[in-house]
Amino acid sequence: MKSEPQGLLFSNRKFFRSDRFGYALLFLLSAAAFLPLITRIGFYWDDWPMLWFEVTQGPQGFADAFTSDRPFLGILYRWTGEIFSVNPLSWQLLTVVFRWLAGCAFFKTLRLIWKDRPDETLWIAVICAVYSGFKQTPIAYVWGNAFILLFFYLLSYVFMFLAIDAFQSKRTAIATAYTILGVVCCLLCTLCTEYYTGLDLARVVMIWVYLRRERTEPTSGLRLIRDSVLYWLPYLTAFISFMVWRIFVFRFPSYRPVLLDRLMADPLRTGLGLLQTVLQDAFTATWSAWFEFFRFPFGESSAAFSDRVFWIVVLLSFILLTAALVLREKAASRNNGTPNRDWTGGAVIIGLSAIVLPGLPYVVTDLSPALTFPRDRWLTAYMFGSSILLVALIDWALRTRVQKILLVALTAAFMTGGNVLNANSYARDWQLQKSFVEQLQTRIPELEERTYFFTDFNPLSYETDNSLTGMVNLALFPDHQTLDLPTAVGFFDVRFDRDLTQLKSGAPIYHGFRSALFSGSASDLIVYFYAPPGCLRVLDPTQHSDLPIFPSSFYELIPLSNLSRIRRSDQAQPPFLREQVFRDSGGETWCAAFQKADLARQFEDWEKIAKIGDESIRLGAKALSPAEASELIPFIEAYAHTDQWQKSIPLIRETHRMNPDLDQPLCVRLQRLLSEFPIDEVGTFNEVQAAFYDVGCSLYASENDK
Repeated sequence: MKSEPQGLLFSNRKFFRSDRFGYALLFLLSAAAFLPLITRIGFYWDDWPMLWFEVTQGPQGFADAFTSDRPFLGILYRWTGEIFSVNPLSWQLLTVVFRWLAGCAFFKTLRLIWKDRPDETLWIAVICAVYSGFKQTPIAYVWGNAFILLFFYLLSYVFMFLAIDAFQSKRTAIATAYTILGVVCCLLCTLCTEYYTGLDLARVVMIWVYLRRERTEPTSGLRLIRDSVLYWLPYLTAFISFMVWRIFVFRFPSYRPVLLDRLMADPLRTGLGLLQTVLQDAFTATWSAWFEFFRFPFGESSAAFSDRVFWIVVLLSFILLTAALVLREKAASRNNGTPNRDWTGGAVIIGLSAIVLPGLPYVVTDLSPALTFPRDRWLTAYMFGSSILLVALIDWALRTRVQKILLVALTAAFMTGGNVLNANSYARDWQLQKSFVEQLQTRIPELEERTYFFTDFNPLSYETDNSLTGMVNLALFPDHQTLDLPTAVGFFDVRFDRDLTQLKSGAPIYHGFRSALFSGSASDLIVYFYAPPGCLRVLDPTQHSDLPIFPSSFYELIPLSNLSRIRRSDQAQPPFLREQVFRDSGGETWCAAFQKADLARQFEDWEKIAKIGDESIRLGAKALSPAEASELIPFIEAYAHTDQWQKSIPLIRETHRMNPDLDQPLCVRLQRLLSEFPIDEVGTFNEVQAAFYDVGCSLYASENDK
């Protein structure tokens, strides 16, 4: 009667000690970190250029786009683009799946290095699976492909250690096959991206630690080094071949090796600076990344919805991890207990090498990782060494297994919550992108080609002007199929270093977009300002030059804005982005109404503006009232033009209440309107007079104003 329960218990113990349990735990943890907000995030940063090439150029577009720097990466983008198309959710799922698979490959590598340490290797894999220093997982079009490459790169370590095991067992044919597979997997990644070339130098350190542990017979240090180099040689050959190809064929198309020039000019100072940079980068990838999201639950930290979600995820993840790791630990009691052989020394050596060597490609080109966008992307190369080092230090510093498990679980839980907070930041940005596109398409029903959008303020956290170039072209010209871009977006500081000389001269403007190119004229600019919750403003020299609501630099740019590039059209802009990418048809919002009115204001269609105002203005209503006071001015003007002064009175007072700084420019406009459209009805005249006085404005203009 008792044999069946014992058999079932024994079977459960075997599962808890198996690698399958580790893979399942990594899956649950990845789901907790990356799935809660997955339906609320979309495309960002370099996703947009890639999406533009896919939609407008087809599969061949990727080959053209990457010809100059990463030709093999274009092949991967071509395959994945055909499969996942333009649905952001499918790309997000792809990214999460391959980040999990990469974590599984890393866990398998660790199990091959430390065969007698199933618990510690799982702890490392758990930390790595939710490593929160790298925050770009939501940039799914780019990192979905990147994690596919990273998965194959980590598989190369799995095959490498399987090959070494086979060589040690004199199974030469199997070892050779594994070696070939390992080198092929390594090259699949390295030929597409150089992010892990520095990390690849840590292979020989990992091999040395592995051989030092595996060999039971006495082996001299020189022989150990020799054998390590021999096993490393196939990968070293692949590495050197790649570097020769990269340096002498492509000649650094993106980043220049400025370190070499500095070393020749000032070796001592450059060398000391290099040491400081390496140490700082290592600190960023370890201590700063480990404890970035550690916090205590004060009252204010649970006020916002995102903070409440953070604490829920942290708590549930901590409970899950603690229970899972304790169950795995308990299962070891019938499996010869915990090994006594020390492993922390080797782990520290591998960890240090894997947080120092990955930075070499970056310091050579004067780049450094950070915990902020966009430099956090380079931390993918550091996260493996960082995770190994953290667990090694925990294992060395704490005495009992329970203490170690609790600290590992707590750290991973906070990192899991940190990833959810990070996703929430991307979700907010996605909403701002949606609003930007909806407003842009409403405000600009038709645009002349070769128009350059220009701004000096960008509220979107994860988009550059190249990102917006892809987005705006897809919004306004989704059917355009040549590499001659019909429009582009430029940031004043990025493209012109805040120098107006070229712009004022009307000189040609060229904006590179990988294999595509925008060419236009500085006389064909549209200057815009977007600062949510305020609406998108397409700036008009006749309307906006006197409004004190923009950053100071804009008052030099506004006169350059040429709104004649915008045409009226009875047809709405193509719904491609809204329906197929954002999957949101929009709704009745204040900014949608404002953009219709602002378009009509450009063409002085006062009747239409007044009608929009009658239908849309609901002062005090959250969805249908302005966040920026000056957005009411077109309606005030329209009611004056259509002899409906009574309707303008609450709008005048609301404008003053929201922003008294607008009183002076509003007063000038009101006086001009009153002289052009006098009020005949006495009661209305008195009410308008009272509204004028509320904003500090006399009823009639002074001689200077006239």
